[in-house]
Amino acid sequence: MSLISDLLFLLISTLLSFLLYPFWIKFVYKYKLGEGIRSDGPGAHLVKSGTPTMGGVVFVLVVGIVTFVLNRSRTQTLFPLFIASIAGLLGLLEDIAKIYMKLGSLSPFGLFFKKLVKFKKKRSGLFKYLVLKPWEKFREFWRILGSSGESGIQTHLKFLFQTVVAGFVAYWVYFKLGWDFIWFPLIGNVHVGLIYPLFIFLFFVATLNSVSFTDGLDGLSGGLSLFSFIAFWVLSRVFGYNSLAIFCATFAGALIPYLYFNVYPARVFMGNVGSHALGAALALLAVLLHREIAFLVIGFVFFVDGISSPLQQASYKLTKKRIFRMAPLHHHFEMMGWPETKVTFRFWLLGIFFSFAGLLLALL
Repeated sequence: MSLISDLLFLLISTLLSFLLYPFWIKFVYKYKLGEGIRSDGPGAHLVKSGTPTMGGVVFVLVVGIVTFVLNRSRTQTLFPLFIASIAGLLGLLEDIAKIYMKLGSLSPFGLFFKKLVKFKKKRSGLFKYLVLKPWEKFREFWRILGSSGESGIQTHLKFLFQTVVAGFVAYWVYFKLGWDFIWFPLIGNVHVGLIYPLFIFLFFVATLNSVSFTDGLDGLSGGLSLFSFIAFWVLSRVFGYNSLAIFCATFAGALIPYLYFNVYPARVFMGNVGSHALGAALALLAVLLHREIAFLVIGFVFFVDGISSPLQQASYKLTKKRIFRMAPLHHHFEMMGWPETKVTFRFWLLGIFFSFAGLLLALL
């Protein structure tokens, strides 16, 4: 295994993606699988309404096939591939919901609680305070942090789905792999006991949602993800994780054709199937390499852009004042008069800089 192998896999995945994307784009155009544009967003984005979505299906499929067939490793690649695929599947369900129907009220959770309320509402005051009130508070909390009426699946349900996946990841690394330490630069591994699975849970959810929030401009999330995969590629090779290095190279290669069709003006969006898979894969790479802290720097643009939206929602709900002209942060700069391409390119430059800074930090 060497850098030659990495480059070979990168070229293979790039070629496969380039071959598949024209067929996929033709398919989504033909069946009008377009994504709606938020009505309160920048006016310049309204022309994008109806642009086909779910472009992430191709690069997720390519990485899955290449990795499973040619780079299957029980100790290195199968776990991140499995989690990324599950996250991508949940994203795909959300994409389908956005296109075809509102699942917020038709979800199994929603139907279950509606029936439960009808059965218990007149029979138990205790049930109201022990179940219904906490459920309403839970829904309201996540509504404040970003639920949108334009979305097929409401935020509180997305969080429940993410909780299952993040909980499984935390369980696996702590109980199955026996890890209970967090790496810190210049210090090394610090054993934290039961704090570790909680940290992994929060880290996974934060990464998943940050990548998803950042996917709001043509080429933005895909480009930043490419830089992050390259950084993890270098780290995997330095630390001797050969199969993981090939996995990163495969992901990087599969993203190149996607960016070709996604840069302004985009012919296809990645959709939640793509952003969820990218977020899950990046989170797992950080965990497997024990460089979660370093990824907070490598993915700094993701995290800053991601946290801006819930901060804006919470600020307006509590104080009736906005922190930014519009959230997420990339829209704030658009509202200041920056062209979309200028925002994207400057965020890319920041992403490249923090990737290098995170690499240095990870090697200390």
